[in-house]
Amino acid sequence: MKKPWLAMLALALTIPVGAQDRKTIYVDKMEGLEPFVEQALQAAELPFDFIEEQKQPELKAGLAKMHSAYGEILYKHKLGRNETHRLELRDVERNKVIASHSFALQGDDASRRRAAQEFAAKVKKAWAKRAGRATLSRTRFPPYCSKDRNETASSLL
Repeated sequence: MKKPWLAMLALALTIPVGAQDRKTIYVDKMEGLEPFVEQALQAAELPFDFIEEQKQPELKAGLAKMHSAYGEILYKHKLGRNETHRLELRDVERNKVIASHSFALQGDDASRRRAAQEFAAKVKKAWAKRAGRATLSRTRFPPYCSKDRNETASSLL
């Protein structure tokens, strides 16, 4: 008689743990790289809902501006090639970079796909790290433990 109730209780407790809060993301226009980035982020199975920019996204993926136009001309003139580019995933509300990936932008689709996949891997790693911190911050500590890092061991004795 008690076994069905225990099974239902266990199921009810595991459902909220498995649920992830999904974030809305907008993939900005970036010199033909956007379809590759969107495909790579979808393949990484991250908890993102892709939307248009007009709908106020929580996250934004795009190319970061690294140098001025004059700096790019000098860079190309001195070194004979274009600068490296940097893909960034940015928290729009906090204006904070969550993950970034630097690469040399080339014209072929294979290199663009590879850059997008490497970026998605870095985003997945950063997102897992961020989710781990959120879980730790919700953890209940015993009364003798303190989350304050300035507390010394002698005060615990």
